[in-house]
Amino acid sequence: MRRVQVGEHIVGKFAAKTIYGAKGQAPLVRRGARIRATMVGALLRRGVEGIWITDELFPELEVQEAVRQEAVDVTRRCLGDIFKAARGSTEPTQAQALRLATAIRNLVDEIVQNDDVVANVSHLRAWDNYTFEHSVQVAILSVLVGKHLMMTEDQLVRLGTGAVLHDVGKVMVPQDILQKPSRLTAEEFEIVKQHPRLGWDLVHEGFQNIMPTSSIVVLQHHERLDGSGYPSQLRGDEIYVFSRVVAAADVFDAVRAERNYRPLYTPRRVLQIMQEEAGAKLDASAVQALLQHVAIIPVGEIVRLTNGLLGAVTDLNSGDPLQPVVTVVADDRDMPIERERIDLRGTPLQVDQVLNEWPPGFEQRAREFLHSGT
Repeated sequence: MRRVQVGEHIVGKFAAKTIYGAKGQAPLVRRGARIRATMVGALLRRGVEGIWITDELFPELEVQEAVRQEAVDVTRRCLGDIFKAARGSTEPTQAQALRLATAIRNLVDEIVQNDDVVANVSHLRAWDNYTFEHSVQVAILSVLVGKHLMMTEDQLVRLGTGAVLHDVGKVMVPQDILQKPSRLTAEEFEIVKQHPRLGWDLVHEGFQNIMPTSSIVVLQHHERLDGSGYPSQLRGDEIYVFSRVVAAADVFDAVRAERNYRPLYTPRRVLQIMQEEAGAKLDASAVQALLQHVAIIPVGEIVRLTNGLLGAVTDLNSGDPLQPVVTVVADDRDMPIERERIDLRGTPLQVDQVLNEWPPGFEQRAREFLHSGT
């Protein structure tokens, strides 16, 4: 199985996991169901932007993410209510904050109970809903880091609450700036740089039952150890520990995702950026926890190796984010070959590209190859 963006290209594929709607309602898509065009529309209307599909080339592959999709969906809905309130369509309420805190506690419980040494955390993101999806991802990543930094469960809940709200101030920034398809001008960037204070004002004043140790994250998540951050140019230990963790998770999630003004970074470039920032701008222990315990190239990704072979990531290696186990299924001309399981950690090979889909026509060629028995 693998996770793909919801769109017309998944029509005819089979769902590998059940997609749940609102509590008490029937699932939107059941596991094993063939995806129809009407399902795609229903998923998009309900804000579901990624779905697990069965890959017929790897039907046996099961992917366990750090948090179940149901728990993620609950968090998304709770955060969505707060984002709507921040835009002024409804008044912020303490009940919204309490529901969000409960959802974060459920995320924490799942992450604490997950014994995987290296976690899969999906990085699919739709540009038009980037801030919203990114916020949930940063919460998951931050709690994973906090777990490996030996934080208590109560600390993890406060950390996760601050993390999921860290960008709430962006809903008060003009959307044409946030979704601009090119790099921001200096003037536009100054407007974006207002979002930590705008978010702090909203959370600190509007949600009195959110702990100050959570709300301070909203204000400080763009501060950097060397004083180059904003809004207050804080340095080192002047930045609260939760804020330092969220800053690292924020950067890690951002560099893993495709943006509308740049192509997707290679896994090696992601690693390079994080290593360069560790200790200089970002907390070194938080970066180390991310690189050791979160997969840069998750299980299920289609990859091309430096020798041109094509395959999928089928296992991970702890502490070695760029050297997963890959099962290759095609040569450098995209012609099917007998499967071979390669642990990159024991070879000079590396992942050269991460692909969204199999090359055009390859799945049909692979089916014919398998049926031919040659």
